[in-house]
Amino acid sequence: MEVRSTTLAYSGADKIVKKLKEISGGKILDIGTGGGGFVGFLKQALKSFDSFIGIDLNEEKLKKAEKRFGTIAQFKKMNAEKLDFQDETFDVVSMASSLHHLERPEEVLKEMFRVVKPQGYLIIQEMYSNLTQTEAQLTTLQDHHFGAKIDTLLGEYHRETYTKEEIKGIVSILNAEELEIFDSTRYPKCLFCEEKEQCDNPMDKELIQSQIKYLKSSLEKISDYPEYEQLEKEAKKIEQDLRKNGITDASILFILAKKN
Repeated sequence: MEVRSTTLAYSGADKIVKKLKEISGGKILDIGTGGGGFVGFLKQALKSFDSFIGIDLNEEKLKKAEKRFGTIAQFKKMNAEKLDFQDETFDVVSMASSLHHLERPEEVLKEMFRVVKPQGYLIIQEMYSNLTQTEAQLTTLQDHHFGAKIDTLLGEYHRETYTKEEIKGIVSILNAEELEIFDSTRYPKCLFCEEKEQCDNPMDKELIQSQIKYLKSSLEKISDYPEYEQLEKEAKKIEQDLRKNGITDASILFILAKKN
């Protein structure tokens, strides 16, 4: 079983950015924008852009996005299954790290396809759970699955990480003229990060402590739930693995589909 390097220089992230640098973004819609981080990435990675709109259902996250990127983008509360836009409105429609938060992903993809212009691009970025990853990455996946359990108890749809094959199966509904799939052990946004060298070290103490703190804060949200005791044991095991294996983001698929 081949395990690839997670060092940024050898991750494959540069190939993604090289491709994006060829694309003039035009009018861009970002689905599940959260705090707007992917808007910030595309602003840096694309050859050019005219405007951004980011949508999400979480008003608190939209406020954060507005604060960070309000000078270059508009942010709106909207259901991705029923986009309030006319057909063929956008040159690029993107969705990053949101597929596993969608109860009906096929419906969202159909809407994304509907509102993108002919010859426009759909961009989907999603981490995957295949075991051909480092111990640090697999520990990160454990942490993510733990977070999915917490969110589910709190009433938020959050499934465990898809495999590569599952992601490809979901996006196969797109009637794309061209479909390019990049496989990277690091997120392409890392290429623009000031702390990218720090993240090359899975055993960086600051990163490990930050994740342990987040793990504990997540657990506190369900302190009065009957499942707390069992999940507390799980959290302690993940903390042990974080200290032993370190932390590195799981590998991703970066999908670029061009509409007929």
